[in-house]
Amino acid sequence: MNRLFRTSIPFLVALLVALSHSFVAAQTPMEKLRVAYTVIAPTQLNVWTAKDMGYYAKNGLDVELVLLVGAPLAVTALVAGETPIVHTGASAVITSNLAGSGTVLVAGAINRFPYVLFVTDQIKRVEDLKGKKFGVSRIGSADNAAAVTVLDKLGVKENDVTYVQAGSIPARLAAMQTNALQATLLQAPETLKAKEIGLRALLDFTKLDVEWQQNGVAVTRDYIKKKPDTIRRFMRAYVEAIHYNLTNPKGAQKILQKYLAIKDEKPVEEAYNEIVVKLTRRVPYPTEPGIQIFLDQLKVKNPKAGQAKPSDFTDVSFLKELESSGYIDKMYK
Repeated sequence: MNRLFRTSIPFLVALLVALSHSFVAAQTPMEKLRVAYTVIAPTQLNVWTAKDMGYYAKNGLDVELVLLVGAPLAVTALVAGETPIVHTGASAVITSNLAGSGTVLVAGAINRFPYVLFVTDQIKRVEDLKGKKFGVSRIGSADNAAAVTVLDKLGVKENDVTYVQAGSIPARLAAMQTNALQATLLQAPETLKAKEIGLRALLDFTKLDVEWQQNGVAVTRDYIKKKPDTIRRFMRAYVEAIHYNLTNPKGAQKILQKYLAIKDEKPVEEAYNEIVVKLTRRVPYPTEPGIQIFLDQLKVKNPKAGQAKPSDFTDVSFLKELESSGYIDKMYK
C-alpha cells in the first residue's frame, strides 16, 4: 500500500499542476491583438484561416484583422505600434529595417513570385514596357519590388518604366481598361477576371525558378523583447492554419471564397491550386536567397543594403522552437 502511495505521488502532483495551469488559462482574459494584412489575395490565406478556424482564440488571442493596402502602409503602422504584427510584403520590411526601424520577418509565407504580368494590347513583348505606365498597389510594395526585380533581369530597368501607385486590384483593372495603365501584376483569381475584360498575360512569374521573399509575418525587434509569448502563440496559430490549408482543400477554398468575395467556385479553386498549393511550405522559414536578391537590387541606391546579410532581416527562433518541439510534425501525422 505504501509503495502504491509513493508511486502515485508524482502522478498526483503532475495532475494538480496541469489542472492549476488549465484553471489559470481559463481565468486569463483573451489578449486583444491587431494584425494587419495588405491585399485581398490568396497569399493572405494563412491569417484568414487562423481567424476563421479559431486558431488564434485557441491560443488565447482575440485577433482583429485589419486591411492596410500596400506593404509600406502596413509597415508604417507596425513601426508606430498600431498593428504589432503584420502579414506583409517583405520588401517594405527590409527597406524599413535598413532605415533603422528594427522590423524583421518571423515567418516567410510565400517564397516565390505569385504573380502574372498582364498588359494591354499595345504591349507585345517585355521591351515594349519601356516608357509605359505600370500600376502597382503602392510604391515600395511587394508587387512593385517583384516587377522591378524580374524586369531588370529581362533588360528593362526601373527608370525605363513609370511605376504608378494605383491602389487596389479593381482600381488597376479599371485603369487598364481606359489605357491609363498599360501593365500590372495580378494573382489568381484576378487573372481570370483580367482575361475576361480582354487583357493579355505576357509573363507568368509563378513559373520562374527563382527564390523570392514575397511576404511573411513581420514584427519589430522591440516587440519580440516585450511580447515573445504573444508572438509564440501567434506562430502556433499560423502554422496550424497552414496545416489546415494544405490538408483541407474544400475548407480552405471556402475561406478563400469568403474573403475574396467571389461566388463562382472555379476561380477560387484555381487560386487555391495555383497559389496556396504551389507556394505554401509546411514550415514557413524565410528564404535567405530570396532576401539576398532584393538586397542586391537595393544596394545600387542604398549602400547599407550591400553590407547587410539576409539574416539581419529575420528572427526564425519561434519557428525553430515549434519545429524542434515536434509541434508541426505531429499535425501532419
